[in-house]
Amino acid sequence: MSRLFFVACVLCFASTAIAQVFPNDWENERVIEKGKMPPRVTSYSFATAEDALVGDRKESRMTSLNGDWKFKFTPNAEDRPDDFFASDFDVTQWDTLPVPSSWEVKGYGQPIYTNSVYPFKPDPPRIDRENPVGSYVRDFDVDEQWTEDRIILHFGGVSSAFYVWVNGQLAGYSQGSRLPAEFDVTKLVKPGTNRLAVQVFRWSDGSYFEDQDMWRLSGIHREVLLLRQPRTALNDFFVRTDLDDDFQNATLRIRLRILADRLNGWKGWTLSAQLHDASGKAVLDSELKIDVDAIVNERYPQRDNVKFGLMEANVDSPRKWSAEQPYLYTLVFQLTDPDGQLAEARSCKVGFRRIDVSENGELLVNGVAVKLMGVNRHDHDHVHGKALTRADMREDVRLMKRFNFNSVRTSHYPNDPYFYDMCDQFGIYVMDEANLESHGIKGQLVNEPSWHFAVNDRVIRMVERDKNHPSVISWSLGNESGCGPIHAAAAGWIKDYDPSRFIHYEGAQGDPNSPQYNPAGGFESQRWALPANPDDPAYVDCVSRMYTSVDQLRELADANHIHRPIVMCEYAHAMGNSLGNMKEYWDLIRSKPNLMGGYIWDWIDQGLQTTNEAGDRYIAYGGDFGDQPNSNNFCLNGVINSDRTPTPKTQECKYIFQPIVFEAVDLTKGTINVINRFHFNNADDYAIRWSISKDGQTIEEADFGPIDLPAGQAKQITLPYSMPIDDSDAEYWLRVSFHETKDRLWCDQGYEIAKEQFQLPTESPASDDPPPSATLEIREQADQYTFVGESFTARIDRTSGALVSYEMDGVQWIQSPLRANFWRPQTDNDRGGAKTHVRQKYWKELGDKLKTQSVRLQSSEPNTAHVTVIQVHDRLRLQIDYRISGDGAIAVTLDLDADETLPNLPRFGVTMGISEVFSASQYFGKGPWENYWDRNSGAEVARHAQPTDDLYFEYAMPQENGYRTETRWLELSGKGQTIRIDGLKPFGFSIWPYSSENIDEARHTYDLVEQGFYTLNLDDRQMGVGGTDSWSPKAMPLEKYRIPAGKRQWSFTIRPK
Repeated sequence: MSRLFFVACVLCFASTAIAQVFPNDWENERVIEKGKMPPRVTSYSFATAEDALVGDRKESRMTSLNGDWKFKFTPNAEDRPDDFFASDFDVTQWDTLPVPSSWEVKGYGQPIYTNSVYPFKPDPPRIDRENPVGSYVRDFDVDEQWTEDRIILHFGGVSSAFYVWVNGQLAGYSQGSRLPAEFDVTKLVKPGTNRLAVQVFRWSDGSYFEDQDMWRLSGIHREVLLLRQPRTALNDFFVRTDLDDDFQNATLRIRLRILADRLNGWKGWTLSAQLHDASGKAVLDSELKIDVDAIVNERYPQRDNVKFGLMEANVDSPRKWSAEQPYLYTLVFQLTDPDGQLAEARSCKVGFRRIDVSENGELLVNGVAVKLMGVNRHDHDHVHGKALTRADMREDVRLMKRFNFNSVRTSHYPNDPYFYDMCDQFGIYVMDEANLESHGIKGQLVNEPSWHFAVNDRVIRMVERDKNHPSVISWSLGNESGCGPIHAAAAGWIKDYDPSRFIHYEGAQGDPNSPQYNPAGGFESQRWALPANPDDPAYVDCVSRMYTSVDQLRELADANHIHRPIVMCEYAHAMGNSLGNMKEYWDLIRSKPNLMGGYIWDWIDQGLQTTNEAGDRYIAYGGDFGDQPNSNNFCLNGVINSDRTPTPKTQECKYIFQPIVFEAVDLTKGTINVINRFHFNNADDYAIRWSISKDGQTIEEADFGPIDLPAGQAKQITLPYSMPIDDSDAEYWLRVSFHETKDRLWCDQGYEIAKEQFQLPTESPASDDPPPSATLEIREQADQYTFVGESFTARIDRTSGALVSYEMDGVQWIQSPLRANFWRPQTDNDRGGAKTHVRQKYWKELGDKLKTQSVRLQSSEPNTAHVTVIQVHDRLRLQIDYRISGDGAIAVTLDLDADETLPNLPRFGVTMGISEVFSASQYFGKGPWENYWDRNSGAEVARHAQPTDDLYFEYAMPQENGYRTETRWLELSGKGQTIRIDGLKPFGFSIWPYSSENIDEARHTYDLVEQGFYTLNLDDRQMGVGGTDSWSPKAMPLEKYRIPAGKRQWSFTIRPK
């Protein structure tokens, strides 16, 4: 028995040891692929040079395997099918799943949203959680003639690790979910029907590098292709366009890689290349040619390295590529066999451009200083998750151009190649980021040598795939993965392989080689007022920071020891109702040469559309699917909505980033200064329009025509309008705008790209309101004062002092009493970092704690009544004066005396319930979209007419919304009646079909319950929304956009019209 026990123990120990020595591939950081082909550029093999020049891949030797696949979901890896890949395995009873797709949004498993916390307990490389597996099967046909070619199976993106079988034989294994995996299946396929099987693991050791702030979704989420090419083929190529120091002429240099089957199988083969302009005309006097043997048998020296250009040509005066002028050439390759027959043709878009850094730390594109007006972008669709269509990608780029963005950071992984094609074509600068984020364990892995395989593979494969895109101006080593020698190694490889782009990595902070280095490093150094220790490592080419305040950014820009460009790779956290103080950021950025700009976080709200138990459709966020852990609604940070519709935040970006600026010089003579902020474009390619409005109504307008104004210069122009002469108190405004004169990829002719408004300096005589002539009857009752006038009746409660009723011609206007208002439903910034429910709790509770000390009635003037209400609370006194006239006008004055030691006010105004019959609105103020004190630069003072319901702006997480600033008057109309509100000075307002309390407490849109009337908020002022981050005290609005406690007074009038 003891011997058997000993043997059992030995076997148990041995099996444990074997398991440790030979772990699962998906839990072994040293196994990142099996059978996967080396990385290469995105390219397709064509049968003719003409087809290659056109570049329509549908005409290439490519077959799409997208579509319906048979699918089986297994909640745990141990229960996955282990023989399904056999050619004769019966899958007829399996489900059908579209490819590409994310299987969780199709009803398999659970979508998980988390920002930085891993969905499993970190224990790298092991996965301490049930690991769902998706098994896929589909059949495909191979033509008899294909057997003459090499056949490559291409997966654009699979999350997170997968095996591939063809006809029952293992083709390979891969991980790294955001880059292609290609397998040479030439020897595995056969003429006729073939069986393709794929098994995908939701989690793998690669997931430790995919801890990005996003929905964790799984499956084959990018396209699957079958690619054919000759057995001897041009497999890869690297194109450089080296502009001279005058940026006039260039040298086209091309490095080539051939893939052939056997030794000397390329003898007698020739490769040629010709460059074509956008019209298809050949640019080079003669084709470049090289023997394939010279490529394959290139000899590498013992010292130094080989010459880069195996093909080279001088190109005189090429048209250069930039985001503003994205001119593309087409390079066409032709590979011919020893008999002179064309074996294949390939093509590549080429943009001539050069990236440099000036002595002042400026980012230079083709020798011109450029500012990056950028945004971070996740792959996301509110219905399909991570599976984007080409139409989705094109729409993203189109919207970026329409709203004056010029750059995108592919946060935090390489995007689909088509997205880069669109950036090349439309003109967007790209910071291409490696799929590397270990946020939950910070820098642990990049300091462990065994993980260098995975890190460098992800970086190198990104560079190899995207190296020919002119839009890519920077390589980013990843995001929030700490800092370690593996980063330095990856950067070193890039610098040697591709010195034409700058290297970025925000985590690379602290320079141990500096004598000023703080040896505490890490968290200690990041507590410095100036976030640098004292500079960043030499292997990054720019200083990158996240969520610096405007003041911190100024400190960095002014630091004498920092000589590199400074970029905010993330800033202006656009969560919910946010994105305040963009103007302050960009006033600073434009004033400092070494500030290259930044990338707003982020492009699109990452909400998923679903329905609740009642069948109500809504946008879901973390936790809504029962996912644990989760980061709640922290995924909703977009400047556009989850369904790709623009928001008021998008409109503000368009104005802040606009390429033309106008300044008043002498408005009495029509003289303004036009500043061309384009980096390359002359303003003569655009048309100027101007108009004059009186109280928001246009009274004169004309086209001015284009002006010759080179990029970066300014010119005064005189607009031929006549200064208005008016004896009224009307407001006159000049509006000037710039428009496209031709159709563009992103817009039609006439599209407005820039605008400005100026109030004209007219003299208006002071006017006194005439004394009321309509009779006013005053009735004093035990519980209220009643005022009866011309077709109206109003009542003020004698206990509370509230205006409780206003009835006009039988219609009750007021559905909820008018009362002072100091609180707003919390925004995400309020709730998160500003913590207004704590810091400004006094004002939230004040509404219930204000005590009415007195309500006094006076009627010293004919046909007029005065009611004075005194309300008090700890360290506060509020006086509300009502002046009621016989014509129905009620002037309201709020006089606040709040101790200056009290916290800042969220708002100072009134709120009341207004009848739902007032379904139409018109106002003269800033609009037409929602705007706030610190986010109203792009809104216009005009007369705006909208349905009242449209004044509410819906956020997926309900919060303060729909505000309009600088309002002169507001009219609400319905059933033949109109309420008009006038301010003695411009005021702010919002109107909702819900109560403030309902909005404040609701977590989703389906929690909102229409109350049967509108909540009307009128304010002297509401604090800004903030725009730095959403989790720290920096979430509060800038000091200038806060409302300090003290003495304040505000008046408005409500009347029938």
